[in-house]
Amino acid sequence: MKEQVSSGMADEGEESVTLVDLKRKMAEFARERDWDQFHSPRNLLLALVGEVGELSEIFQWKGEVPKGLPGWDEKEKEHLGEELSDVLLYLVRLSDICGVDLGQAVLRKMELNASKYPVHHCTMPSSSSSSSSMRNINTVHHSSNNGNTNL
Repeated sequence: MKEQVSSGMADEGEESVTLVDLKRKMAEFARERDWDQFHSPRNLLLALVGEVGELSEIFQWKGEVPKGLPGWDEKEKEHLGEELSDVLLYLVRLSDICGVDLGQAVLRKMELNASKYPVHHCTMPSSSSSSSSMRNINTVHHSSNNGNTNL
């Protein structure tokens, strides 16, 4: 199965990039710059954590942000895309260096989550208010995994 990561909103004719493509491009990029010597799992993980921190800074003082980022200008969205890309690229590189097939690991994890969180335990009655529904979701989610959010 060929996993694909889109480079934005999928439009007709837009080229998709697979995880395999990203892995190859990152390996070539590092090899051309003689960076393989620095790409230990530890170093890549620390770089990934740093990039997640930069991503977090974008949202740090914005409060709750609705889907679609209404009110954000194009420069803010572009910056967000850059930081999301940095996180993804380090994650792909780390998985490659560790010998983990990230696409297969994701599919396996989704299957595990589907078993751990069956639909009938996670759905909300349509008549309940959104605030009480969110409490129900959090209660179901946290009680079923002892507070670990391993999605």
